[in-house]
Amino acid sequence: MLSRLKFRGSWRKIRSRVGIRSQKVAIRQHVPWYVKFGSIGLMMGVAAAAAWWFIDNSYRITGFNRDEATQQIEALTAEKTRLQTSFDALKTQFNDHESQLKVEKASQAELTKNLTQLQDENSSLKEDLGFLRNIMSTAKATEGVTISNLKVESDALPNEYRYRMLVTQGGQRKLDFKGKVQIIARVQQGAQQIALSFPTDSELRAPGGELDFRYYQKVDGRFKIPEGTQLKNVQIRVLGLPGFDVKSQRSINL
Repeated sequence: MLSRLKFRGSWRKIRSRVGIRSQKVAIRQHVPWYVKFGSIGLMMGVAAAAAWWFIDNSYRITGFNRDEATQQIEALTAEKTRLQTSFDALKTQFNDHESQLKVEKASQAELTKNLTQLQDENSSLKEDLGFLRNIMSTAKATEGVTISNLKVESDALPNEYRYRMLVTQGGQRKLDFKGKVQIIARVQQGAQQIALSFPTDSELRAPGGELDFRYYQKVDGRFKIPEGTQLKNVQIRVLGLPGFDVKSQRSINL
């Protein structure tokens, strides 16, 4: 009895599900997984081909020629290579010319230096030749000490002057001449003229600065006048030792 009741309850439940009020049931056909993935791959390939075709033909649609652009790029690349090669060659040539110019400048500077030295040597030789001529002429014509080739000129420092001369001894020249040189500079200071001695009388008797020769001796020295004065005249005196008497003198106006 109890089993019949259970069977009836179950049958009623089944009828309630299968009847008009029951839920809709969809019947689907089973598709294998490899068919699904193959379909997806095929669709992706078709989409990629369509996209590529669109991109490739979009240049033509917009008026852009890809082949022409490629040719222009290749031409520009070749032109760039040619210009770079030409630039490197010109740079090398410029560096060679610059190096050559430096060498030529150095050679020119060396030649100028040598020319200046030769000119100085030539002037010195001419001066020495003049000195020798003066010695030979004074040796026959005059006796005693003679001043020749006297030059007085401004020096590098302000108010400083340089003097040069040749002192010769004529005659028999039996003994060497011994003496000193004294400069008497007459300068203008305001409205008056002042005589300055170089060295002074007291300094003249100090040791040093003697002349000692038999035939000739070149004399070269400097003196400086006070600031605010103007040099007007220079007198050169050659004093004999030991008495400091004047053996020869010459004056020059400036």
